[in-house]
Amino acid sequence: MFHVPDVLATVEWYQTIGFTVDDSYGNEGDGLSFAVLSFGDSQIMFSQGGSTSTSRRREVDLYVYTEGIDQLYDQLKEKVDIIEEPHDTFYGMREFLFRDLNRFWITFAQVSVFIRLMQNVQENNVEGVRKIVVQEKLKPETLTSAMAACTSPEIEDVLKSAGAIPPAKVDPGKLESYAGRYSRDNLEVKVTFENQSLFAASGRQQPLRLLALTETTFTPMYLDDFGKFTFTTEDGKGIGCTLYEGSHAIHLQRIATE
Repeated sequence: MFHVPDVLATVEWYQTIGFTVDDSYGNEGDGLSFAVLSFGDSQIMFSQGGSTSTSRRREVDLYVYTEGIDQLYDQLKEKVDIIEEPHDTFYGMREFLFRDLNRFWITFAQVSVFIRLMQNVQENNVEGVRKIVVQEKLKPETLTSAMAACTSPEIEDVLKSAGAIPPAKVDPGKLESYAGRYSRDNLEVKVTFENQSLFAASGRQQPLRLLALTETTFTPMYLDDFGKFTFTTEDGKGIGCTLYEGSHAIHLQRIATE
């Protein structure tokens, strides 16, 4: 429920972006006092007595799960005040953000192509994987992550034909030599070696399995566009780690072994 200064104006605005009116109250007089609107299976309520937003964020935002996110963006981009254009997030959603007439933030979101691809790979859904690689533009790194997660030779063939590069094979002893704690300022990353694989975690976050791109460069296996880890070595042991996210790099020094 959102409290807004003008329920009628708010209802009319939300109708222009695809919401429908389920119910309304206080229709007498100058306008509405309360209304219930829906978007697909989602419902939102508007009540009188609120004010517009003057700050960058509000205490509450509207987050709407939908499909056809890019087509929806094309339909709305000339009608609304866009905050962020469609983009894939590290938590597996594709989103775009905008403000409504009262300046509340609205996010329309869809499960990202990467997550849908990984779900089909893990379910051994060959046709599902084939459909995604045909319909979507996928980076070689994305296809490689999917290949590392699959157990189906048929799916491997589909991914290879789409441009997947087999993950690098790194000697387990080399992987184990990278295990340790790496730190800089207030950031600390813990790297562990388990079941012949490397895992990395920052703070209390869940460890992420690392996929080898080369002997020294890795990327989180189940996250797309999250960045890369590159280890530096001396005398066969890791002495540092660089985290890359786009053009941004953070250099960490090893402070302990595991």
